[in-house]
Amino acid sequence: MTTLVVSLSTSSSFLFSKREGQKGRLGGGMCFPLRKGTPRTTLPRRHHHHHRNSRKRTTTSIPRAAFLRDFLKPSSSKNRKEEDRNIEIFEGEVSEILESARAAVFPTTAEKKTGSGDAEASSSTSCNSGFHQGEIWGNGEHLGMDVRWKLAYADENFIDECVNPHLAYVSGFDAERNEVWETDFSGYTQTLDLDDREAALLATWIRTGYWVSRDCLEMKGLLEVTYVKDTNENERVVAVRLKDDGLIVANVFLCKETYLPKKVQIKCCGSVETWKYSRWKAYQHGQFMFAETCEIIGSSGSTQRFDAQGYRAKSSSKTFSSPEKRFDSELISIEKDDDNRVGESSGSSSSSSSSSSKYNVEVVKCSSDHVLVRPYINGRDVGPFILDTGASGLVLDQRVADDLDLATFGEVHVSGVSTKVKCAFRRAKELKIGKLKIEKPVFMQMDASGVVSGCSERVAGIIGFDAFKSSIVDVSSGNDKTVHIYPRGYFDANDWPWQNVSIVSNVPHLKARFSGKGNHQTKLRMFMVDSGAGGADVIFHGRAVESLDLENALLSKNEVRRTSTVRGVSGSGGGGGGAEKCVKATLDWIEFENKGMRVQELKTLLANGSGFDLSEFGVGMVCANVLNSRRVVYDMPNRRMCLFEEEKKKVND
Repeated sequence: MTTLVVSLSTSSSFLFSKREGQKGRLGGGMCFPLRKGTPRTTLPRRHHHHHRNSRKRTTTSIPRAAFLRDFLKPSSSKNRKEEDRNIEIFEGEVSEILESARAAVFPTTAEKKTGSGDAEASSSTSCNSGFHQGEIWGNGEHLGMDVRWKLAYADENFIDECVNPHLAYVSGFDAERNEVWETDFSGYTQTLDLDDREAALLATWIRTGYWVSRDCLEMKGLLEVTYVKDTNENERVVAVRLKDDGLIVANVFLCKETYLPKKVQIKCCGSVETWKYSRWKAYQHGQFMFAETCEIIGSSGSTQRFDAQGYRAKSSSKTFSSPEKRFDSELISIEKDDDNRVGESSGSSSSSSSSSSKYNVEVVKCSSDHVLVRPYINGRDVGPFILDTGASGLVLDQRVADDLDLATFGEVHVSGVSTKVKCAFRRAKELKIGKLKIEKPVFMQMDASGVVSGCSERVAGIIGFDAFKSSIVDVSSGNDKTVHIYPRGYFDANDWPWQNVSIVSNVPHLKARFSGKGNHQTKLRMFMVDSGAGGADVIFHGRAVESLDLENALLSKNEVRRTSTVRGVSGSGGGGGGAEKCVKATLDWIEFENKGMRVQELKTLLANGSGFDLSEFGVGMVCANVLNSRRVVYDMPNRRMCLFEEEKKKVND
């Protein structure tokens, strides 16, 4: 028997320097990348300076991922022994490869090392002295638009800026705070975590050459490099990851003649991106080599191009400190209720909020598991939108966008459940949802109609992370749902069962244990929170199904395999987001990380492909059935969410 499960989710986040973006989702089905930000000059910064010789030695603390290692790649004991032998064989060769790559990126270092004793003693050039700095800028093409970019760096620190006529972004790494951060086009700044953090560091350190410096590899020990293979294309491949259980791997393809990188492949958010480097040029009187052209090719075939036009040996950035202001944007505001003070506990933990109705959002009824709200775009009611935690951006139907005569710009390739579609950006003057107002909102042009059942109106779009990132969203349980959007900091109820949240591609993730064979029930796993994925309680992506052997863990050997088909939404040209068949199963229980919050008897889907694979740290997603059957308070500025027990049928811990 085959049923249809409609899911939606979308990503408008970026991962790192000049990527097309990273994979987000439309409720487990659709995802799109969007790189956005604001010029650095608008950011408030701490104005303090550190002399480099007095600068504290910094080590990068990476999120511990040992608890996830066992499902990254299924491996037999025989394979592990073979891998161990390979590590022993190639350990010495890796050192030679890195020496050659270091000499290629920093030529004068190698010359001085092979010269006289005095020359060798004076070889404290950039890569050996522990201080490699500079600034590179240029033009290119990004998201179908002309772009200006600049990359400033000093050792592991960096600030990366990219500006086009419609969007801009800034991201960076502050080694003193040990923080990777991003600022989007609205001025909203947040700390990057998990996949976002690791991919940002790897991509930028490889691009600047810092990855082969002794400061990186020996003095601070930030990276782990292993030999992979030699190819038929005269390439030598090494795998680079962050030390201390880094999960994201960058495969660097070195030319065997020059030992300069030809390309880098990074698997992140369920897909592989390829960075191609060409036109290598010597800068700083031959001390430093940099690729003047960088092309980034996404798994969809989309290409971004960045050409260097200028270089200076010393960065113009006075500080690499991350911005002080967080979770706020000049383009996002919320009208506060004068009758209620911000910070009150506001309401019982077991019922919907009793706060002022002034924060209420109009809800549109439907028979499916989705939550529909009625926003206003440019002052007009254009129909219901899906309120979707799994959507890291805004989505708007082309019919509505054309009717509103919204500006069109750029293009982006959207990854669906099993295929890719190309979409355009649309920009409005204003979006209002209750008391929340977003100025100059950017939408992905996509067709979201047909994914919600039992609604008398055509669904006009999706409301994602933009509504959650600077406010508190309170969604009640039951058929007669209420939605309230409060100002940031409204709740101070610390005794509630809050769950810690991590953000990947602007999509919330939380940790939970679940039932099954072996030690499944004892280890915490990472799950995406996707209120737009209807028709299921939990979906496990194909990588987790295979590596954790979930089909055998949740189904008996002779049990009939029933399937459900999950499909995504379509793009601007009507191209479908694809579909993927999943095996149906039942999960006895799932228990969230904090305060023993447990849900029992869950409808579960086991995927076969990679359509639901967002985070390398994750195993799947918690879906609309679980989220919409209880009151949930989403407090994204504080990186937490609260799931209350069901009112009608409470579950036991």
